This record gives sequence, structure tokens and C-alpha cells, in this order.
Amino acid sequence: MKKLALLLILLVGGFAYSFAQQFTEVVYLKNGSIIKGVIIEEVPNVSLKIQTRDGNLFVFKIDEVAKITKESSSMAHRRINQKCFYDKSKGVVKGYRGFVETGYIAGIGDMEDNVFEISTSHGYQINSHVFVGAGMALFGYLDADVVAVPLFVNFRADFLDKRFSPFLDFKLGYSATDDVEGAYVAPSFGCRIGLKRNMALNVGVNYTYQVNNSHSDYFSYYHTDVNADFSGVGFKIGLEF
Repeated sequence: MKKLALLLILLVGGFAYSFAQQFTEVVYLKNGSIIKGVIIEEVPNVSLKIQTRDGNLFVFKIDEVAKITKESSSMAHRRINQKCFYDKSKGVVKGYRGFVETGYIAGIGDMEDNVFEISTSHGYQINSHVFVGAGMALFGYLDADVVAVPLFVNFRADFLDKRFSPFLDFKLGYSATDDVEGAYVAPSFGCRIGLKRNMALNVGVNYTYQVNNSHSDYFSYYHTDVNADFSGVGFKIGLEF
């Protein structure tokens, strides 16, 4: 009788385990990401920890979670395969956001110097569309031994919450080097290409206007009667993280 009871317990336990293995817990985040696995720890109204099938552990605050569901493993597998074609998590995520960019600017107007540019900016992503930050750029004028280092505030709008999104970027600042001193304005337009969570490639075109109120010998030589302000159009490529 004891052996029969033990066998029954083992059969019921095995059936319950097998049944449990047919289901996967699914955590839907407010930023659009979907995590599938087993919730191994949950602190009510505070946080939860979920382990995926490949052994990765993720911890999320409850206010990041939209909902939690269960689904059969076969359905989860099909949805995972479908999401290989498009992953919404490659859109912009709320929180810290940084950029490193480089580009080339062809001078136009009175001053036709060409410029190599490298810049970085850092700030806060308010929502999936609006970014506010600040940064610094280094301009090397290719036709002269002259540099400008504008410090700027940075505003950006990403139009779509998707992997591919057009964006409009605007920088406003001031350069205070011995060679170039004056206001700096640089609007740009381009496309964001999401690579993975919190990382993307940005490509675009831009217009740059740099006021120069300094008395640099180079600019004085070529512009004796007017301020040696620089304007140009160019292209940029950069990485965000």
C-alpha cells in the first residue's frame, strides 16, 4: 500500500512538473520589450527577477512592468520567432542617452573652409520621442591651423518609436577658443537605426553656423572688412548608447 501511494505521488508530481514546463511566464515592459522565462523572485509592489531559457537573469522595478502573463511554450516559441523580424525594444528607451558623432562640413558663403567635426552629447530621454542634453564639439578647419570648441545644449525629436526612425536634432552653443569665439547653431536631420537595446547608429545631414568675433590672424587676413563667420553643410555618422 505504501509503495502504491509513493508511486501515485511520483506520478502526480511528474505530471504537474511536465504540465508546468509547458507554460512560460511573460513579462511585458512599458517600453515595449517582452521577456519570457521563469519568475524566480518577486517582491510585491517593488521588483521581480526573471530567468530566461538561456540562463540570463533580468531584474525590473514594478513600475517598469505593464503586465505579466503565462502562455504555452509552443506559443511562446512561435512569438519569439516572429519577433526576430522586428523588435520594438530597438526603439528609444526612456532614461540616460549619449551620443558620439563625427562628420565633414563643406564651407559655403564668404568663408569656404572645410571642417572636420567630432562631437559628443549626453542627456535624458524624456519619452520615446523627446531628448534634452548638453555636449561639446571639436571643429578642425582643414584649410588652416584653426580649431573651434563649442559647448552646446542639445534638443532632439525622434518621430517614430521603431527600429528605423527619422529624427530632427538642434544644437545651440558658444565657442570660446583663441581662434574662434562666438555663437554656434547646428540643426540636422537624419535616420536612427536601432541595433540593440540602448544602442543605435545615426546618419544624417546638417547645417552649421559658427559666429567668430575673435581677432585670429588667419581670419583677419582673409576677412578684413567683415566678421569671419563660418557656415557650411555636411553629413554626420554617429553611435548612441
